[in-house]
Amino acid sequence: MALTIDHVPFAVGDLDEATATFERLGLAPDYGGVHDNGCTHMSVLGFADGSYVELIAERERGDHGFWPDHIRADAGPAAWCVRVPDIVSECRRVLESGHPVRGPLYGAREREDGRLVEWDRAEFGADERRLLFPFAIEDRTPLSYRVSESPSVAVGPLTGVGQVVLAVRDLAAAVETFRGIYRFPQPVRDSVPGFGRVASFPGQPVALATPDTAGSAGGTGTEKGGSSAWLADRLEQFRECPCTCLLGVDDMATAREAYPLAEPLSWPDGKAAFFESDALGRTLGVIERSTP
Repeated sequence: MALTIDHVPFAVGDLDEATATFERLGLAPDYGGVHDNGCTHMSVLGFADGSYVELIAERERGDHGFWPDHIRADAGPAAWCVRVPDIVSECRRVLESGHPVRGPLYGAREREDGRLVEWDRAEFGADERRLLFPFAIEDRTPLSYRVSESPSVAVGPLTGVGQVVLAVRDLAAAVETFRGIYRFPQPVRDSVPGFGRVASFPGQPVALATPDTAGSAGGTGTEKGGSSAWLADRLEQFRECPCTCLLGVDDMATAREAYPLAEPLSWPDGKAAFFESDALGRTLGVIERSTP
């Protein structure tokens, strides 16, 4: 089955600071309002295809359940969401595949213009692996209430959220898990500097990465030889979960003319390049997928 990326929650410690970081890269998010938990608020970097990056931060500490450990660590990608036409049917399908389900759960936020945005969502997998699986969302209100294309990217080469990269401990086991639940094809595998071994599923917005076993803990892995130690550190701190959000582009050369991007790396089924930002490291980049 083909997954449709809805959005990637990008956890940040301070929403104003994170917004400024994105703006310096030419990616200006739009403020989206306060969630119904009263504790978190967010901004949206929206794309024409309806996908978006959600910068999410705390307004005040509380038991809100929206990835507090990631937010307080300024960790970037904390989860990933897919859009489904029927949330109840998706819950039933995942249950029948043998995995726990939490939901459907009601959600809402109030925009600055006073409009209420409403949806239902569901989370999948056991607690220790819940962030590895996507959560699903079905809108109650129109999708346009939740996201619209941000003016900063309306004219440019970005096509949407192209791929979410998931940090995993056991690459082979994770591949089989996703093939079992979502009937994915066999992935294309390769070694990528700074990530270790990467498996990218053709035609799907998902890749899996596991750090090199030779990598030592304590490094950032974003420069100086491309160590994947940062990925090992991330797995130690957050367990298996998203580590990188790659925005889709049709032409890497055009993207590098428009944005401050480092030299492209060979990706299993294309090329990837990362935004030049010490604050973001390798948590945000672009991907040009190979065509058959």
